[in-house]
Amino acid sequence: MTILLIDLDGTLTDTAHEKFKPFKDGLEETNLEEIPLIPGAKEFIQDIQKKGYEAIIVSDSHPNYVKKIAEQIFQLEYISLCDKPNFGKAKQYLIDRCFDTVGHPHINTDKDSFFVIGDTWLDIEFGRALNVATILTNFYSASGEENRDGIGQDWKHLKSGATYFVNKFDEIHDILLNPLQNLLAVEGIFQNQNTTKAVRFKTTKYPERFIAYRTLGRQQAGECDKFAVADKYFEFQRADRTQETLQKLGKATSNFLSFVMQSMPNVTWDYFTFVSDKKTTQPPNKLSELFDSVETTITKQKFILWTEEIEGSIRNQKDYKSRKEFVDKHIFLSNETDLQGKNIIILDDQFTTGGTAYSICGKFIEKGVKNIIFVTLFYLITTVESERVCPHCGTKLQVKVNRNKGTRFLSCVPQKYGGNGCGNFIENIV
Repeated sequence: MTILLIDLDGTLTDTAHEKFKPFKDGLEETNLEEIPLIPGAKEFIQDIQKKGYEAIIVSDSHPNYVKKIAEQIFQLEYISLCDKPNFGKAKQYLIDRCFDTVGHPHINTDKDSFFVIGDTWLDIEFGRALNVATILTNFYSASGEENRDGIGQDWKHLKSGATYFVNKFDEIHDILLNPLQNLLAVEGIFQNQNTTKAVRFKTTKYPERFIAYRTLGRQQAGECDKFAVADKYFEFQRADRTQETLQKLGKATSNFLSFVMQSMPNVTWDYFTFVSDKKTTQPPNKLSELFDSVETTITKQKFILWTEEIEGSIRNQKDYKSRKEFVDKHIFLSNETDLQGKNIIILDDQFTTGGTAYSICGKFIEKGVKNIIFVTLFYLITTVESERVCPHCGTKLQVKVNRNKGTRFLSCVPQKYGGNGCGNFIENIV
């Protein structure tokens, strides 16, 4: 049985606005007539129930508010005061619900049977902590910003690392029926699926051109569902990377380029290029080898070059500003080709802060380029800690990936590596 753990506010009800806060906090009696539903929400719940899916509302809001909506509008079970992204309460509820008193399962409790559906980073990191697939919804337009939930801060939700992204309920139906076929392109290729999905980070539209930023796979830090590809990212960075991995990454890129060309028939893409490797990059020609393996009818050409003398490394630039300044200083474009009015797709390996992408796109715009798509293989998603704690200092452990082997391990990360722990505990994850 497939079980959907569904957020309430902003996912089923259009109640992200602060005016509903007294209801959600239990300070005022909830009047159902004042609770607007997301269009199609009630029909979606009815439809999935007819198809045999189990749905449970999982909300941070007050029990009086959640109970009334869950029972009287949707006729669903619920968990209130969940305190996402913490998952202890929800996990215990599921254990109690799925198992009898002697530990025999009432229903199929395999993690592949669960999906977490919600509109904010809290929902996605909650699902990642449970190690289950997640679906980030985009059903409403934020009227303002809310710090805790991140309402109105799109990048915060995207960086949380959802498995899937939807703009309407029908897309959730397709994911439930065809989960592998809806994975991001790089993640799909390692499940033997030729998918074309990408994370749509940003599209900037001008009167006569656009710049789009897309990425094809998640490089997770910490807990995540089984489809994320941190191990493939680290393998790609190694000299002993396999040709199979290189070819699959190239195939995923080819699939995405084919989709772009089919979905935008009015745009003629003149060039496909890549962010070239510095002379000191190890392994050498890392990105150029991948670039050569991509199959496309778009003309391939190298435009992006590094200066001879480079001080420091982009990897050591920790924020957007310093990364952009580093690239502004050390990267330039070849003058051999007239780029006025041309349309270009640029390939890079990783999207972290956006500093590299913004700087390079700016250089192409200065050359007169019209439309740009900047696409990366991976993007770094936010860290989610394990439920386990260090036996020495009590700090929550983090899931890490061995860069050489691709294996995962639990670590009490010390301050010098970005954590708060003692650094005296490591345990391999089998």
